[in-house]
Amino acid sequence: MSDGRGSDGRVSDGLPEATEPVWTLLEVLGPAADYLAATGVENARFDAECLLGHVLGLSRLDIYLQYERPLTAEDRATFRTLLRRRRAREPLQHILGEVEFCGLTFGVKPGVFIPRSETELLAERVLTRLAAEFPSGGGRLGNHPLRALELGVGSGVIAVSLAVKRPDLNIWTSDIAPAALALAAENAKRHGMAARVDLQATDGLPRDNGGLVHLVVSNPPYVRLDEAPLLAPEVADYDPPESLFGGEDGLDFYRRLAAEAPARLVPGGILAMEIGADQGEAVQAIVRAAGFVDVELEQDYSRRDRFVFAHRA
Repeated sequence: MSDGRGSDGRVSDGLPEATEPVWTLLEVLGPAADYLAATGVENARFDAECLLGHVLGLSRLDIYLQYERPLTAEDRATFRTLLRRRRAREPLQHILGEVEFCGLTFGVKPGVFIPRSETELLAERVLTRLAAEFPSGGGRLGNHPLRALELGVGSGVIAVSLAVKRPDLNIWTSDIAPAALALAAENAKRHGMAARVDLQATDGLPRDNGGLVHLVVSNPPYVRLDEAPLLAPEVADYDPPESLFGGEDGLDFYRRLAAEAPARLVPGGILAMEIGADQGEAVQAIVRAAGFVDVELEQDYSRRDRFVFAHRA
């Protein structure tokens, strides 16, 4: 897609004007992706597909199944508007108003941390570990419900996804941001999980819930303060600072989790955390020093260190 300027000096988005021949879905995607990529948007083709699907009410797969479908003048104008918003680095999730996570759809809103694919992988791996170590209806759980805590609930994607996928799970969560707690409540209600996802305005792990739990999970703030200038505009300009920064070295919340979690977990209970790509060695050392065992470091889709799992001794 050309990034040239028209006679009025505006940057062209490359889409045909109303007086030009109408393009098909497939024909607009390439120029749209080029238009986004020109300003450094990652995964520009994916974003263009999502925005076009949003305009037409189609999935990304459906776009290609209907690739010869022409865009109407109204659809073209709407698509152009969304492309310009994304080119300005407004997060895709905010434009769409929702995000897919573990096969579920969640609402997202400005002022609340935006869920990302790495965190979805954390939830999936937690579910795998729970199935192996605390299977429902038997094993170590017996007939008792599965119990969990989450520090930093954000939009609620982890807690709600775990509750949906494990019908025997009750999870208590915390956050300091009223906007996050309100959105998490909406998402829990959306999926019928309000009774099993408890939301608390608490700094640290949720308050006493009457017994030990089998899981403590968190995607805490872990960005170092000196990394702020390196953040992408979608992060720096839209994610709230309290959901990003974990102190001068980015490790404040891992120290808190390592200190608070042992007293809350059953013996053999799981501690599961997302980490920064360069924090694996430091976070492992923190949890080992707190007495955790079976400490494991795992990678994300890009083979970067991203998760630490450990067990209470």
